[in-house]
Amino acid sequence: MPSLEAVCGRLFGKPGWVPKALVGGLLSFVPFLNLLALGFLMEYGHRLRSRGTWELPDWREVNLPELLTEGFRGFVLLLGYIGIPLLAGWLVSGMIDILTFGLLGIVSFFPLAATGFVAPFLFLSSLNAYLRDGIFSDCWQLRPIIANAKNLWPKMALPIIAFWGILLLALPLYGFSFFIGTWVLIAYSTTLQFSD
Repeated sequence: MPSLEAVCGRLFGKPGWVPKALVGGLLSFVPFLNLLALGFLMEYGHRLRSRGTWELPDWREVNLPELLTEGFRGFVLLLGYIGIPLLAGWLVSGMIDILTFGLLGIVSFFPLAATGFVAPFLFLSSLNAYLRDGIFSDCWQLRPIIANAKNLWPKMALPIIAFWGILLLALPLYGFSFFIGTWVLIAYSTTLQFSD
């Protein structure tokens, strides 16, 4: 089983990743163009899965219409497995806070924190289901996705906590932190899933 340190060493040890990540991070700030950045990460996942290529592809060698298509698929996965659970957790937390007249303080936001922790496992599990055979409908078979997420959690818990921590600490630079953090999570989860 590969370690997170080994995966990060392979990702960040290769020359030329900085300009590619800068372009992806800059695109992540711009609405609609952020679909290109997300599609780029999806394309990276496909290449890592099928060819074992650890390097980010060159932006000049990718097909922009395909990146938009993949980016839209990635956005739908983010919305379904991260956006909706976070919204539900926020609503439940808000209701608990209102019903307890704020007496619980930060404890009332436990449902939001729990969904924030669980949602990335579901997203990565669904993404790996898509990478397995390229069939997008496989991403929505909830039983295998949840079972796979349960298998991922012992190995991915620390990287996901680190992802949220870096994303929140570097909030003004969220485009870069999201792009690089998602790149690492995709590489590590893909390696865990397909190294057996």
